[in-house]
Amino acid sequence: MLSTKILPTMSAFRIPVSNLFGYLAGNPHLLEEKHPEMKKTLDAYCGKGQGLGNKCSDQEACFAVQCELKGWVLRKDDSDDGFFYTYQAQGTQKAIDFQLMYIEGGEVIEHVNIDLKHSDKEAIFLNDGSFLTDVVYIISFTRLLDRIKGQRKYPRQNVCVIVRGQDVMTEKDRTALENRFAILKQMNSVKEDLDFLVMYVRNANQFSCKRFTPEFTEECLKKTQSWLVPFGSPTKPEPHYQLA
Repeated sequence: MLSTKILPTMSAFRIPVSNLFGYLAGNPHLLEEKHPEMKKTLDAYCGKGQGLGNKCSDQEACFAVQCELKGWVLRKDDSDDGFFYTYQAQGTQKAIDFQLMYIEGGEVIEHVNIDLKHSDKEAIFLNDGSFLTDVVYIISFTRLLDRIKGQRKYPRQNVCVIVRGQDVMTEKDRTALENRFAILKQMNSVKEDLDFLVMYVRNANQFSCKRFTPEFTEECLKKTQSWLVPFGSPTKPEPHYQLA
């Protein structure tokens, strides 16, 4: 989440973040590219410790490439002050894939937490997770468009959604998910009288990308940019949607 500290550097940090989000939203194909060298860099950044089994995804590598093109630097132990990003700071098994941050005097003055989700279809997997408050989700997926007369295949469109966690779900869906979590927590707290078997109930939840209509997606971007820059978004993204 954003720091509440009032410093002259706030707008200098938030405006580039807002601009990056607007650029990605207007150019969703940038998150569909292949960057094998960046994948190697990010995998090496995580190390090989326990709990770090998940390899860097193509989408994550794409995001890192765009961060660096916009002036962000992958943070290392000997990094000076400036604008940095970190990858999988909490481990690959937990939410929050990236953090964008401003460091001054060795202290993190401001940061934004980012989680990436990707799908080749019109649904993303949540499993045991949900959408977290004040985490910015970058959701890239492929939308199936109406078939064009005379063509056999349905055209597809790359889409990039920039949205805060609290703005994604309807109240009805959020309440249902919270109730399900409570039930599963209760079920998993019961210890069965078994020999060696340990039973554990998990979710396999999905979230439909039909939620992300063009109108809803545009509104989510505006809300996110207004949260970053309360006095108005500095830029308006130009849509360059690319058919897949």
